Amino acid sequence: MNIKFIFSFIVLLSSSVYNGQYINVQKIDSFLNHIEKNNRGIGSVSIFKEGKEVYSKNFGQSYLRDITYNENTKYQIGSVTKMITATLIFQLIERKKLGLEDKLSKFFDSIPNSHKISIKNLLEHTSGLGDYTRKNDSVFWLINKVSTTQILDEIIAQGILFQPNDTYKYSNSGYFLLTKILEKIYNKNYATIVNEHITKPLKIRNLSSIDSKTENVFPSFEYDTNWKKITDFEFTNVIGVGDIVSTTKDINTFIYHLFQYSILNKESIELMKPNSTNNELFGRGIMMIPFYEHVFYGHGGTTYGTHSISCYNEKDKIGFSLAINGERFPHNDISIGILSIIYDKKYNFPNFNTIELRSEELDSYVGIYSNPKLPLKLTIFKEGNILKAQGTGQPSFVLECYENHKFKLDNIDLKIEFLPYENKLILNQGANKYEMSKDSM
Repeated sequence: MNIKFIFSFIVLLSSSVYNGQYINVQKIDSFLNHIEKNNRGIGSVSIFKEGKEVYSKNFGQSYLRDITYNENTKYQIGSVTKMITATLIFQLIERKKLGLEDKLSKFFDSIPNSHKISIKNLLEHTSGLGDYTRKNDSVFWLINKVSTTQILDEIIAQGILFQPNDTYKYSNSGYFLLTKILEKIYNKNYATIVNEHITKPLKIRNLSSIDSKTENVFPSFEYDTNWKKITDFEFTNVIGVGDIVSTTKDINTFIYHLFQYSILNKESIELMKPNSTNNELFGRGIMMIPFYEHVFYGHGGTTYGTHSISCYNEKDKIGFSLAINGERFPHNDISIGILSIIYDKKYNFPNFNTIELRSEELDSYVGIYSNPKLPLKLTIFKEGNILKAQGTGQPSFVLECYENHKFKLDNIDLKIEFLPYENKLILNQGANKYEMSKDSM
């Protein structure tokens, strides 16, 4: 993830001091109200200072239909789960029940290269294993329940991408195997392990692994003229990888105590953190998340419909957690906005002004556009006075007009400029720019 650096129930409006300066929580609240007023996102924010929550807000829920929720309603936090799994592994290491250099073959000798892959490799994504959440380039095979055997078979079938320690590549497969190692050593399921070694000791109620008893969890949403539920992972397929649910307050509580060395000792935390002198990004369960001159440590997470981050600044003693389960404005940009306000950086609230067009004004844009160098075509169509786009084999999405002939989709940083007299469009996404021509009818 890349947060310029790279990754309401309760509103506490008293300012908080850090290093002699104030956290302007009033401005943070105005920023999130701006997001909510313009219906640009659904989610939750929690900010801690020296272990106390100084700001909390759930936003955007008023736009949902037939949804009940309260201050204990939890969010899927995706791969932030990996930070918890890594913490549990290091607890075993501290108790001499597991070693960083122990080989995977000790637990799963059928995995390719298992005699070379260490626990450390699995933690830091240097194992050379693939990513079982993608099967034959499909990212959706885990929306239905599959068995542990099916997942292990997929990990084996994907083989080895490189030899251990040669490089790194983010591997959900590695963390699936770490979860199974935890379960083998404890002879308990992951949910019970999390409860006994994280939730109960910290006396938090709203952080847990998914199991049959899990309830009061927000579903995921996407926007298509209004918010609609989407099909997310079957989260029992990603236990220990991306299944944890939590309120932002409780995940903030976890990461605060993690960096107070009340869950692990300092030596373990230093091992988990990435080594900046080696240009490490992931570390061993903890990522570095710099913001200008300020450095946070934590983890981010994304599922099919959610985006989250939980991180802690040791110097300033600030914890920041964000969970989004409905995105129209990029979650990274929300993080940038909040952190800019915390650190008093120059920041202008985003401009959400759009132009409403009549249905007949959209006619010149409608058609199928292609570029011989691109593997997909882009179909532009309208529904009433709403312009939509759809890539080959992908869901459709709404385009918003912000200037004459110019449209955008904020949450994926997509902009399209139509050249109707030339039957072309210019597609810009991030640093990529493509010209596409309208196919002949």
